[in-house]
Amino acid sequence: MCVRRGLKLKESEVKDAVKAHFEEQGYFSPKMEFNIGVRPDVVAFRWINEEHKLQYEIEAVAVECKGTKPIHSLVKTGLTQAREYQLVFPYVYLAAPKLDTGSLETLKNMMGRLRMGLLSINDSGVVKEELESSVSPRLSRSEYLYKVRQRAVTLLTYREVIGEPFDLNVQKPDEVHCFRKKTVANFLLASGGPPERDFYFGICIEQQQNVKKTLAKMEAKQLHKLFTDLSDDYHIDLMYIDTYRPREVSWPVLKKKVSELSKEDVKWLLNYCKEKKWKICLILKRKVWNKDEVLSRKEHNSRVQRAKEELTSLRQTLTST
Repeated sequence: MCVRRGLKLKESEVKDAVKAHFEEQGYFSPKMEFNIGVRPDVVAFRWINEEHKLQYEIEAVAVECKGTKPIHSLVKTGLTQAREYQLVFPYVYLAAPKLDTGSLETLKNMMGRLRMGLLSINDSGVVKEELESSVSPRLSRSEYLYKVRQRAVTLLTYREVIGEPFDLNVQKPDEVHCFRKKTVANFLLASGGPPERDFYFGICIEQQQNVKKTLAKMEAKQLHKLFTDLSDDYHIDLMYIDTYRPREVSWPVLKKKVSELSKEDVKWLLNYCKEKKWKICLILKRKVWNKDEVLSRKEHNSRVQRAKEELTSLRQTLTST
């Protein structure tokens, strides 16, 4: 990271330095804001206890970043915002440019009482942990499970099984979608919508050019066989996308188990997509874990790997020219 030496640090420079700091320690820190009802400046996740064959615990960190500010401003705004994160994240830090000795001790004493950590960044962009974070008694078990742990698992699993780079949607506090936007028929790992919110893996075909490229060449008979050859666990979701801007406006058109699809269903589906000028989203998916399941790293990876292998042949057919 390049920081302008000798000048005051901007909040964006502090944020970049903190992200790099955690990534160097083996954390995954997504670029997109991680919405938990509020939006921490930086979040970072990693599996812990790597020496064990099975890893169950995830270290989850949230950081509030501030640029060069007077000590009273850091106390008033930084700590107020960071305290909100303690309801959801076990480990919370405030990150700020390096302070003079007196101000640093004042801030450390206050943050220590609140069980928050403190990161300082010098004008070269080097991050130092001035105070280690401790778990706050304010942490809510259910808030952590649904808004952090299960969503972090999804990011880490997709990253490990499918690989990088990938796109991410975490705009709603208890939902997560991992996918590859530019891929014609991309692998999707995501939580379902309310009220179920279980987690699914599948193939997603979206964006007009991708839908047309994938489905315009398919014959109903061939597509029906590809769908119905999948196990009974798989479902099809077809949605019409009216617009993406200023926000997505869409509605469901067809939801059904693939094993129950008739040839007439598939023929209608292809005709519908063409009539709607390919402005649809088609997802083939199956559940990989329930919203309440707390599994090991190995189990999460193996479930997604199995689903990936089941869908690989279908995906290859859909993406072939």
